[in-house]
Amino acid sequence: EIRGSIKEEQSWQMTYADMMTLLFAFFVLLFSISSIDPVKISQLKDGMGDKPDLKSFNTISEEFKDIIEELEIEDQAKVSRDPRGVTLEIDGDICFQSGSTRIHSTLQKVLNASAEKIFSQLGDPRLIIVEGHTDSDPMYNNPTYPTNWELSSARAANVVNYLIFKGVMSGRLTASGYADVWPAGATWTEVRSGEVDDNYISEKNSTLEQRTKNRRIKIIFGVK
Repeated sequence: EIRGSIKEEQSWQMTYADMMTLLFAFFVLLFSISSIDPVKISQLKDGMGDKPDLKSFNTISEEFKDIIEELEIEDQAKVSRDPRGVTLEIDGDICFQSGSTRIHSTLQKVLNASAEKIFSQLGDPRLIIVEGHTDSDPMYNNPTYPTNWELSSARAANVVNYLIFKGVMSGRLTASGYADVWPAGATWTEVRSGEVDDNYISEKNSTLEQRTKNRRIKIIFGVK
């Protein structure tokens, strides 16, 4: 009886071993007749490729500050943050003359440096908004820019066109005109909440210095 039990156990093990051998042979056969498509493998690698390491907002802020220092315009430009990203705000006296859309040479230098050092990172999809702002002086007898809305929009558009000329990808750029409704110093929250009303605007345009600051360009980097 003991011998019979041993034979039955050995018989089961042999059957199991035969089955595993057959399975192994089957998978070897499948592998041997299969072929690897190098094109599909390449496409798979491209699809799984590492995304570029995008610069952090802190890095972007420091690079903007470096540009301001290099051009020695610390008193005429500032870097800050709002809910949309990093903002570079450039005072009006180095952006445009009153009623003009011609880009000042100093603003050109700021744009040149920004395009080269910040806006041209390959693979960076983040949006760049260019805002045009004006003072509250009305436009008189100007058929091209009958109001400050047209003027501010044209200024922003000119900056966008200049950045495209300098090699910045056009799909990342957008232009917005705010006329005189966002005076210098007003925050994003104040504008959105309605605190910036006609009285506020009038107060912020009461001096020549204030009106000059209001004729400015603001660039917001990092909007998704």
